[in-house]
Amino acid sequence: MWDQQCAGASGWGPDWGIRQRPEVGIELAGMREDAAYQRAECADFGTRLTHASNAALNAARHARMDGVPVATHRVDPALARAFAKAWAGLWATTGPCQHFYRKEFELAHARDGRLAQTGQRVAAMLAPTHGVASPPSPEAAAERVGAEIASWLETIAATGHRGWHFRAARDAMSLVGNLSLLAIIAACFHQRQAQQAQDTTGEPSLHGASDMAAANTPFGIPWADWTLLAFEGLKGVLTQSLGSPTLIRHHAVDEVLKRMEAGCRLLEACVVLPSPAATTSWRNTLGKLTHSRDVATLFTFANTAIPPARLGLWMPSWFTGTSPISAISDGYRGILRVAGLMLDSCRAVTSLLGTWARNEAFTHDAGRLTQRWETLHARLAHVSPDDVATMLDRVARVTQLARHCDTPLLTKLASHTTLRECLLTSRHPLSASQIKAACSEFDVPCHASCVDGLNYLSLNPAESPWGQRWTGDAWESGSATPVRASYRLLLLYQHWSAALLERVVGASGCAGGQEATSNKPSDTKPSGEPPTQRDATYVDIQSTWL
Repeated sequence: MWDQQCAGASGWGPDWGIRQRPEVGIELAGMREDAAYQRAECADFGTRLTHASNAALNAARHARMDGVPVATHRVDPALARAFAKAWAGLWATTGPCQHFYRKEFELAHARDGRLAQTGQRVAAMLAPTHGVASPPSPEAAAERVGAEIASWLETIAATGHRGWHFRAARDAMSLVGNLSLLAIIAACFHQRQAQQAQDTTGEPSLHGASDMAAANTPFGIPWADWTLLAFEGLKGVLTQSLGSPTLIRHHAVDEVLKRMEAGCRLLEACVVLPSPAATTSWRNTLGKLTHSRDVATLFTFANTAIPPARLGLWMPSWFTGTSPISAISDGYRGILRVAGLMLDSCRAVTSLLGTWARNEAFTHDAGRLTQRWETLHARLAHVSPDDVATMLDRVARVTQLARHCDTPLLTKLASHTTLRECLLTSRHPLSASQIKAACSEFDVPCHASCVDGLNYLSLNPAESPWGQRWTGDAWESGSATPVRASYRLLLLYQHWSAALLERVVGASGCAGGQEATSNKPSDTKPSGEPPTQRDATYVDIQSTWL
C-alpha cells in the first residue's frame, strides 16, 4: 500500500497531474476581484434566502393571529438527497483519509457492531440505487433523512460511551490494585518499625536505600511474595488489554465528529447560514480537562522505564547471592517499585478525568451537530425553486472536497472564508489538482498522498504507521519518529492482548450460548433464520489481524 502511496504522492497516480498547472474552473488571475465578485454573488444568494425565510415566518405569524391554518413548508427532495449524501460522504471518507491511525479506525468498526451497522447504512445511502426501488413520498423522504442523520450522531455518542466503560474499568482496576499494593507495603514498613521499637536488644538496622528492600518482599514468605508479584504482572496485562478497545472507539468518534463539524460548516456556507454560536463555558472546561490525558501519557512514559530497570537490578542477585552490593540493589529496586505504583496511580487518576471529559465532549458535540442539522434542514425549506440548481452545485463541491481532503485540511478550508467561497462557486467539478492549485494561491499548506490508489490532500505531510513522513520523494524519519515508532509497538501490544482477551470471552460466550440452547430446545430458531446477538457472544477473528 505504501508503494502505491509513494507513487501517488510523487505524481504517478491515475488522473493526478499536479506537476502540470491545470485549467481549473477557479480563476486564479485577478483573484481578489473575482473573490469580491463571488462574495457579492454569495451575499445576494444569502439575501434571497433570508428574505424568503423572513417572509415565510411573517406570513405564518399573521396566519396564526387570524386563525388561518398554516401551510407547512417541505424540503425539496433533490436538496434533501444531496445534503444527505454529502453527510454520508463525510462519514465514509473519514477512514481512507487517515494515516497513522487508519488501522485503529478500521478496528473500531470491526469490533463495534452498532458502529459497523451505521457504516453500512452510510455506504448504502451513497449507493446509486439507494431509494430507487420504492421511492417514498417527498415528505417522508425528507423526514427520513433527518431521522437517519440524527441516528448516526446518536450512534457516535453511544460508541464514545462504550469506550468510556472500557477505560473506566481499566483505570479503576489499575488504581485499586496499586493502592492495595501500596497499603501492603506501608503495613510491612509499619510492622518493621514497631518491632524495632520494641526490640531494645537487637542491633540497629541499616539506613538509607537498604531499608526499602522490604518493598520487594513485604511478607517475607517466598510463595506469598511471588503471588504478589504475579498479581502485579497480571494487573498490568489486564489493564493493557483494556486500553485498545477504548483507544479505537474514541479515536473513531473523535475523527468522525471533527470531520462532520468541518463538513457542517461547509454545508452551512452552501445556504449562507451565519456562523455557529461560540462554544459554551462548559464545553471550554471540558476541552481543558481533556488535556489530563496528555499528563497521563507523561506518567505512562515515565512508568514504562521502571520495570526494565527493576529487572536489571534484580538479575545480578541471581548469580552473586546475598552481599552488601545486592542489598543496596534490592533497596533501589524497592524504591522503584513504590515509585512505579505511585506513578501508575497518578496515571489512572488523570486518565479517568481526561477520558471522562472527552466522552462528555463527544456527547456535547454530537448533540450540537444534531441541532445544527435541524437548523440547516429548516433553512432548506425556504429555498426558492430558482436557487435549487445553485444550491446543488455548491453541495456537489462540498462532496468533492470531502472526497479529496483529509480532516485537518477540510477544517482549514471551512475556516478560510475567501478560499471556501472560491471553491464552492467553481464552475467545474473539483479535482485534487485543482484544490491543490487553489490552496497554493492562498498560501494554505497542501500535501499530496495516495491511499489504496485514491488520491488525497492533507494539511501536513502524510505519516506512515511507523512515524515516517512523506516529503514528496521518499519516506523520511524525523525527530518524532522514534517516539511514534515506540507508540506503534505499544499499540500492537495492546491490540494483541485485547484480541486474546476477546477470544477468551467470545469462546466462553459461545459455550454458554450452546449450553443454554441445548437446555431450552423450545427456544430454537428455524434453520433459515440467522442467529442474533442474544444467542452467543461473537468476536470477529479477522478483526485481530494486522
